[in-house]
Amino acid sequence: MHDDAPMSQSKSTEAVAGRRARRWLLALPVLALLGLADSGYLLWQHLAATATFCPTAGCAAVIQGAYSEIMGIPVAAIGVAAYLLLLTLSVMAVALDSRRVLGVMLAIAGIGVAVSAWLVYLQVAVIESICSWCVLSAFTMTSIFVVSLRALLTVRPSQCAEPANPPRVMHIPSGALPPPFRFPLMALGMIALLAAMLGGLFRLGWDWTIIPSTFPPVHGPLMISGFLGTLIGLERTVAMGKWWPSVGPLCTGIGALLLIAGVPGVAGPILMTLGSLVLVITFVHLIRGQPALFTVTMGLGALAWLAGNTLWLAGWPIFRVVSWWAAFLILTIAGERLELSRFLPLARRHRLSFLAAIGVFVAGLLLAVVAFDGGSRMSGLGLIAMSIWLLRHDMARHSVQKTGLHRFVALSLLVGYVWLAVAGLLMLSLGGVATGVHHAAALHVHEHGVQDGYDAALHAMFVGFAFSMIIGHAPIIFPSVLGISLPFRPAFYSHLVLLHLSLVLRVVGDLAAWWPGRLGGGLLNVVAVLLFLGNMALSGMMGKQSVSLQVDRLKAEGF
Repeated sequence: MHDDAPMSQSKSTEAVAGRRARRWLLALPVLALLGLADSGYLLWQHLAATATFCPTAGCAAVIQGAYSEIMGIPVAAIGVAAYLLLLTLSVMAVALDSRRVLGVMLAIAGIGVAVSAWLVYLQVAVIESICSWCVLSAFTMTSIFVVSLRALLTVRPSQCAEPANPPRVMHIPSGALPPPFRFPLMALGMIALLAAMLGGLFRLGWDWTIIPSTFPPVHGPLMISGFLGTLIGLERTVAMGKWWPSVGPLCTGIGALLLIAGVPGVAGPILMTLGSLVLVITFVHLIRGQPALFTVTMGLGALAWLAGNTLWLAGWPIFRVVSWWAAFLILTIAGERLELSRFLPLARRHRLSFLAAIGVFVAGLLLAVVAFDGGSRMSGLGLIAMSIWLLRHDMARHSVQKTGLHRFVALSLLVGYVWLAVAGLLMLSLGGVATGVHHAAALHVHEHGVQDGYDAALHAMFVGFAFSMIIGHAPIIFPSVLGISLPFRPAFYSHLVLLHLSLVLRVVGDLAAWWPGRLGGGLLNVVAVLLFLGNMALSGMMGKQSVSLQVDRLKAEGF
């Protein structure tokens, strides 16, 4: 009986040590994000070659000086890569409580500290100018090194083996892509998303000199192939339980980096086309194993993506290709929702009506190759029919009556279906005007003072529909793909509401030729997406719930 007291005291001490170690771990992603933002800002200033706010008045001499590049590579770009790697490792360290990952972080940060010390020496002794942002980067890298060391000393092997909280159970099939390899692929997609949003703001009319000139012309390819294609390819890789489909998102991610860097030639488009080809091969494999209407629908979506990338590679203008890229997202999402309709048994006539809606949409897509205006209107009719079917038969119609995450997901989906109908109505009424007119190809911007049905229809699909699907599915897909927990928080509604209100403002501005509404709505669209990413990151760091239980429960209930 007397032995119970020391044992209880020992467990209490271990619990306190575990909480202390957790605090050190949670500080690492925050520091890595700070370093990534700082290095990204320095890279933009280097590429834009413009004056920057500098408390020490010596930033320009350092950022644009002889020591700002190594063998033609900007030092800031190396910093972005290093902090991105550290951010990925820090998230893994938090999710896995791994001493091995901490050891790798410590080694990388140690190299970074040595390089930072050398760069600070150059500023003081050679350039004789101090860049405050560069000093901030050096301080951040040193902080990561110190915190990594502290966390490594605090997290004991016994804590990793027997943590205070139950370990996250995540079954990895033999031959599947291990979680540590998934984080870099997801990071590539996120880089493409951020660059695409900046390029989109410039095209919309926010003429900010800090935005590199390489971003605006590739806004569409970065958003569709670089971000969404990488994300969908990674999700399919994990769902299949095989490693080889990951070649697809790897190709699209690297292709996005080449486009962002402004690498001339067709290397970027070729890699993105190869990535879409891998996804087509993946769905061929899936259809052979499970020939069903939903797998065929998603396979058609992958084929549309490959066709769009091929036409883009062949030199077709973006506004003629974007319909194929939209078909990729629409058919993929429709197929996934049809798969989940098994929880609400569908009559044969309902499946036939789904097939008819898909058929009208695809027929319009093909017709647009020879009759652009007529094909666009027919595709719009197919979108209206598809949105009505989803609103009528999707599980979300029943789940919206529940509470918590169930209602949030259901509302995200239902509002997205409404935006799909809006896009269809715009395409049906405006025809070719909604799919390519009012687009200044030479300047890569939308015209001022005119109705812009192109911007309205496209962003009703890609922002209103596609991002609603992403926001709704993120708390389910991210845990299953990355092995992290994202418990629901009421704050999730903040980015959902802001996204749709700002999109209403943008579409009204487009159709009414109201330039302030168009500009403000587009900017708030970006703010909403950034808020979404921030809420997901905060939820991940605060998450305590088991990943396997969360995902299995939601899938069992129809999500």
